[in-house]
Amino acid sequence: MADGKRRRKLLVMLLFIGYLSLLLSVTLFTHNYYTYGQSSNLLIFSSVRLMLMSGNSGLILKNVIGNIVLFMPLGILLPLLIEKKQAFRWQLLFAVLISLVIEICQFWFAARIFDIDDIMLNVAGALAGRLILSVFRLFVRRIVIFYSGFR
Repeated sequence: MADGKRRRKLLVMLLFIGYLSLLLSVTLFTHNYYTYGQSSNLLIFSSVRLMLMSGNSGLILKNVIGNIVLFMPLGILLPLLIEKKQAFRWQLLFAVLISLVIEICQFWFAARIFDIDDIMLNVAGALAGRLILSVFRLFVRRIVIFYSGFR
């Protein structure tokens, strides 16, 4: 492996570890003012629907948009770490598992809500991050191809 590629891989790994540390800190070790005690929601979209119907923009921003945005870096960093043909399946599985582990830990250790909607929003965020990376890579390739024709 070339020295530059090795450095890039190390940088991505450090960013990934930093991101996971921040993710765990935000999801497990911060106070949630909207906590209703230890409970669970296993009905798909029920908590999202309740938040949207509440009209509380702060609640919607924090819980719906926040869950998506929080996992977007995962969708960007994982493809940079796992570059195999079957990588998408592993990345999707990892996003589901990391979100599931966080929800279980929130329920058991922080006396908060286990919410299936959070898992779905987190995975949507990881997929959105993956899409952003794919579009960025396509854009960069086209620029390189375009400018390489002007030599």
